[in-house]
Order: sequence, then structure tokens, then C-alpha cells
Amino acid sequence: MTGKQLSILHVLAPADVGGLETVVRSLAVGHTAMGHSVEIAAVLTASTNPFVQEARTAGLRVHVVDSPSRSFLPERRAIHALLARKHFDVLHSHGYRSDILDLGVARRMRVSSVTTLHGFSATDLKARIYEWLQLRAARGAAAVVAVSSNVAQRALASGVRPRAVHLIRNAAPDSSTPIGPADARGRLLLDDGLQLGWIGRLSEEKGPDVMIEAMPFLSDLPITLSFIGDGPDRVALASRAEQLGVAERVRFHGRVPNAASLLRGFDVVALSSRTEGTPMVLLEAMAADVPIVATRVGGVPDMLAPTEAILVPSEDPKALADAIRVSIRDLKAAAERATRAHERLISEFGTQAWLDRYETLYRSIQPISGGVHA
Repeated sequence: MTGKQLSILHVLAPADVGGLETVVRSLAVGHTAMGHSVEIAAVLTASTNPFVQEARTAGLRVHVVDSPSRSFLPERRAIHALLARKHFDVLHSHGYRSDILDLGVARRMRVSSVTTLHGFSATDLKARIYEWLQLRAARGAAAVVAVSSNVAQRALASGVRPRAVHLIRNAAPDSSTPIGPADARGRLLLDDGLQLGWIGRLSEEKGPDVMIEAMPFLSDLPITLSFIGDGPDRVALASRAEQLGVAERVRFHGRVPNAASLLRGFDVVALSSRTEGTPMVLLEAMAADVPIVATRVGGVPDMLAPTEAILVPSEDPKALADAIRVSIRDLKAAAERATRAHERLISEFGTQAWLDRYETLYRSIQPISGGVHA
């Protein structure tokens, strides 16, 4: 660390699991190890949350803010109280709720603020309104981090000042060490046949339904699809698998702690998203040297070239299935792509360089001449 210690407050309304949560935990752990004082304010609408438990297990200080989903005043009051009780150099907000509600609190209390835009996934009118409000709120932050070039373009198009926008792609977390294929399959209770992995939230923007629709095109292969993660679409997905006659080849594991360590249990990791920023699951698969098939959406093409993974159009189950078939039928070529993806991860997505870029950004927005950066 160079320069004085920084005091950083991350604010988010965490889901049970997800890329945003992984990013926040990795930033907090990494900057704490670099000598900074880092705390987290987790806004919860339920009594417990896995993110909070895991963050505390990692030794992080977490303030739980109880705030019913339809009541915003408790959150704003709690964040105001935190900022009034202790001097923070930076409030770093994550997610549309925290951006909309809490960036303004930081601005009024003259605390330098950063928001990371992790991606846009609106699939209905309500979500689109929230994203519009989020981008309006982001205009008031001292710095706006975009995790991919398409997210940066969206921020600029919405009116965020160009000098406030910083492209910082996510890095692979150092917290998970991949275990061997046999041990990984044992933990997931998988057999020795071909195994296809899908990791993420079971919701429309992630395209798990596209993955289900691809399975009939693979009916001639002894392949099993494992969904790791949970979400609102789980019941509908299980029903659709039954309708398509593929239920016996689809496994729903739910949320699995430290799922990234198990990726070597799969012959292929698939991403079928409709929209993405810089998806953490791809970084984790790159770290594990596992062949990747992914939809060509959002920041994915910025992360992986055709020589490193097979990219396909979104909303195309057959193209997804065909790409998976290619990977399985030519395991040598698939392994070579995985090796090149791993090499790119090391050269472009290193954790320390990522932490250093955020530290530099935090320092750049500190008060000068008695004021704060606008």
C-alpha cells in the first residue's frame, strides 16, 4: 500500500449468491489485506443471508441494515448514522437499490462516493424503471465503475460524465482453489458420465430456460446438466424439463458453498445468459481450466476470444447444444481453448492489479483544497 490508509464502506442489498456479492467480498478481503479499513453495510429484507455469514467468516466487519423491501427510510437513516458515527473516505455502492437510495446520502454528508455498475438485466418494465433511476443516481457519484465496455457505453449514453466513468473489469477471486474432477464429482454426487455445468441465479436474464431447451438436442449423448444456484424460476425450469423429457438428465443442486472449487467436475461449463457484464462464473471457469461455451452477450466477447471459448448467439438453444457437442467430441481442442483462456486470465484479470486500480480510483476522488471531487 502507498499513501495513507483508506476507510471504505461498501453498501449493497445482497442476494443469496451472485457475481456482485463475490466482487464485494473480494474487494473487501483484498483491500483489508492491503492495510485499509473496510466495512460492509448489508441491507437485508430477510432475517439471514449467506453473504453476510460468509463475509463475517472471512473476518470482515458487516453492519446489517434491516429494511423492508417497500420501506426506504430505515436504510437511508442507517447509512446516514454509519457515516455520522465514523469517518469514511469512500462509500462504495453496489446494485440499483443502494445506488438509488444511498449515493445521495453520501453526497449530502460530503463523503466521496463510487458506484460499480455490475451490468443491466432488466426483463420487465419495473426493472427497467429501476435501472433508469440507478443511472440517474449514478450521475451524482464521484466515480462510476463499469465492469465491461457495454456497461460503460450505457452509462455514458444515460448522461454520466465521461471523466467519471472508469472501465475496470472484474478479476477472478483468489478465494477458491479448484479440486480434482473425481473429488468435485463426489461432492456433487455425480457419476462418471459426461457432465455439463451451469452456475448462476435461476432467473430470466441468466437464460436457464435456454439451457433446458438445448438439452433435447443433446439426447444422443450420455450427458447430465447440473444447475448450481437458485432463484425464482427453479420450479418452472423443473416443470419444463419434465415436459421436454429431459428431467432425468437435469440436476438442481441449489446453492452450493464455494461452487467455484468444484468446476473441474464438469466436462464443459455453459453460460446461456441473455445479458451480462463481466460474469464471475466465466472467470472462475477460466481459473479452473474448464472448457467454456457461452452466449455472445454484454462483456463476454471482451473476456474470451473464439480461440479461448465457443461463443454462440443468445436465445438459440440449438446453437448452444451444437457448441457443447463440439467441445465434447473434440476434447483435445476444448482443452487447448481452456488453456488459452487460463493464460488470458493470468495476463488480463489478475486480482492484485484489479485491487490496485480500485485503490488508485479511491485515492483520486479524495478531497482536495478543502472540498470534494464533483
